[in-house]
Amino acid sequence: MKPLQAIAMGYVIIALFARQGGYDLLADPLGWALVLLGVRRLPDPIDRAGLTYVGALALLVSIPLWVPDVLEAIAREDASLAWAANLPALAFAALLFRQLSQAAQGAGAVTAQMVLQGLFTLTLVVALLPALVFGGGLTVLEDLAVGTEQLLNLAAVVVLFTYSGHRWAGAPESDVVGPPRPGSK
Repeated sequence: MKPLQAIAMGYVIIALFARQGGYDLLADPLGWALVLLGVRRLPDPIDRAGLTYVGALALLVSIPLWVPDVLEAIAREDASLAWAANLPALAFAALLFRQLSQAAQGAGAVTAQMVLQGLFTLTLVVALLPALVFGGGLTVLEDLAVGTEQLLNLAAVVVLFTYSGHRWAGAPESDVVGPPRPGSK
């Protein structure tokens, strides 16, 4: 499996729910483990160590949140705590999209660079909108905050699968999308 395919499949597991007996059968910690497997296979110059650190933090946070009713109890206590629990996952996404954007730029993949930079920006918006809702009292933005987070998850999966076949994204030479390099078969 190509690195971005593994990361995208991890995001699919994280984003979807299949509840049975209160537990999500598509456990977020399992999704994060798959994400981290993909990160390990990303090419240089992508900062795998930084991504691994932030992804491991998101994995650790997701473990207690997988237990039924924990997130709901946190949200009942203070909705901003539920938002804060999501910050490691958003930090990972921002770092991933920034790193991939730079890799695409280095490879001359201008469209990919712009799309990934757009996802980086959207991730920052998703991370900051709840601060305006909870901290600034702008409850009118609450639906926008939820909607942009769902849009980010969908866009992340689509974009990661779309660019998984590119050399700058770690695809093996035999699976690379696009014209062959000069001198290759």
